[in-house]
Amino acid sequence: MVRFYSSAVLIAACLGGCVDSSRDTAEPDAASQAVTTVDSTASSESEVGVFDRTALMTNLTDNIFIPNYKAAAALADSFSADSGSLAAYCASVGGVDESTSLATAQGDWLLLMDSVQKTEMHILGPAAQNDEALHNRVHSYPSATLASCALDQAVVESDSSGFVVTNRAFNQRGMGAIEYLLFNSNLNHSCSSQIASTASWDDLTEASRKIKRCGLARKLAVDVAVASNLIHDKWTEPAAPFRADFLNKESQGENFQLITDGMFYLETFTKSRKLTIPLGIDDKCSSVTCPSLIESPYSLASLRNIRTNVAEFLRIFNGGDGLGFDDLIDGEDFEAITRRFQTQLSAVDSKLIQMSGSLSDHVALVEGAGNDPACVNAFANPDGESSIDACSLAGLLKRVTNDLKIDFVAVVGVAIPGRVQSDND
Repeated sequence: MVRFYSSAVLIAACLGGCVDSSRDTAEPDAASQAVTTVDSTASSESEVGVFDRTALMTNLTDNIFIPNYKAAAALADSFSADSGSLAAYCASVGGVDESTSLATAQGDWLLLMDSVQKTEMHILGPAAQNDEALHNRVHSYPSATLASCALDQAVVESDSSGFVVTNRAFNQRGMGAIEYLLFNSNLNHSCSSQIASTASWDDLTEASRKIKRCGLARKLAVDVAVASNLIHDKWTEPAAPFRADFLNKESQGENFQLITDGMFYLETFTKSRKLTIPLGIDDKCSSVTCPSLIESPYSLASLRNIRTNVAEFLRIFNGGDGLGFDDLIDGEDFEAITRRFQTQLSAVDSKLIQMSGSLSDHVALVEGAGNDPACVNAFANPDGESSIDACSLAGLLKRVTNDLKIDFVAVVGVAIPGRVQSDND
């Protein structure tokens, strides 16, 4: 297995969903040696030369998926606990230890976000059920843009007896909402003057506003912990573990497809939602740039999240230390495809290592350049020199996702998820 960096920042995400008739099919790239047809069901594993897909699924489930969910739940429990760093920061506001306590709580949020980002690469099963309700309680970025004004109103209302976190919309909950409350140094509300509930907020003392924000952050952190534990427990509960259903050979084809669907998070979110759309390369951004769609803008962890996504994609591709998609592809005599994935992912990681500044800084450079084609050129020719590294990064990622949509699906014998549309960037 190829490893890029320490386990503290290895992480990733995914898309769940059912197999449907809207899936696209892909013809392989002849230049890459890909086959035109592959038996996706692999009939019987007892046949000579048939790859054991159940063994691959079992390895990923037992050694990556479930451990990732367990780790996220444990960190969420620690972060939200009465004895945790977030509670300690809340208690320290106005005291001599406030700055140190805040830094510790922010550091623990980053570690939890790393762990959450790992689980993003496999949003399937309990996390995907009920329109991804449990997943969105943990991290709603793939589904909704943070509603900062509604969150500011929630801060004001959170002390009332009738306030219930679970009644709030997903765009006011989860890791993104906690980030806003914990990292945003601007304590003023973000609402218009017509919003009555926040009208007097800016007149409160700085300490009062910090305490009230921190109080809501604690409630949201508990909600994240509850949802994280529910996801993990549903996979492993003794009475009816989802793991058993997931590895049932009768549903192997559908569930194998769900795993590969999850890997397309790299296309839909890591490359597009997190990079090409904010940078204005994707036509889903109707302005020069779309900085409001940056993930983790207050913590400046956007590029860290992307690096974690890339590393976890590779870990799933390689099967960690066990059976992976690399073995499946190599078994079909297409080792060149495996090597190309690994090489291209290494190039992405190398670019991330040498980048300076935050993603917000890079988006600001594109915005400042206006109609200058520098970003588009860097995206199209990512190996060349560029003044905007994030645009080159997006181009390097596109090479990987192009292979994912063509060679990977052809050799592995799966379909492109229905929600993955043709690239317009």
